[in-house]
Amino acid sequence: DCYMVAGGLVAYDEDGYKSVISGTEDPLHAVRTLEFAKAMIRVSREVHMPHTGEPVQLRVGLHSGPVTSGVVGDTMPRFCLFGDTVNVASRMESTCNPGHIHVSAATHSRLPSEAWRDLGMASVKGKGAMHTYEWAGDVDGPLDGEQVARVLGLYL
Repeated sequence: DCYMVAGGLVAYDEDGYKSVISGTEDPLHAVRTLEFAKAMIRVSREVHMPHTGEPVQLRVGLHSGPVTSGVVGDTMPRFCLFGDTVNVASRMESTCNPGHIHVSAATHSRLPSEAWRDLGMASVKGKGAMHTYEWAGDVDGPLDGEQVARVLGLYL
């Protein structure tokens, strides 16, 4: 099963209402999305498959870039995201090792202080060869002060 999370799409407008960001970028979108992915992997280890008892192993793929959004459907309208960024993120997930976070060079460049394992060039369907990275940190390790501030910043 797949679950998609998109960071940096919504901001408060001048009237205090939430709105979709247009033409600008949330500079912390990559940080927020990576922190969410780490938390999801950590929590998923506590969930066990009913038929095997084994812990769930998530694969997380991240890519940063522009998307187009819109509401699709008359009977059951849904907010949807479209574009190459969504497709590349999906490819990062599908080529990821279970329990890991696989990112494109675009996301890697936004998070230079994170621990990364350089995976070199990977063949990505529809894109050809892309330089990719895998997060090499310890999701179960203790959080330092900077990490705590980043995680709290996601929810405040």
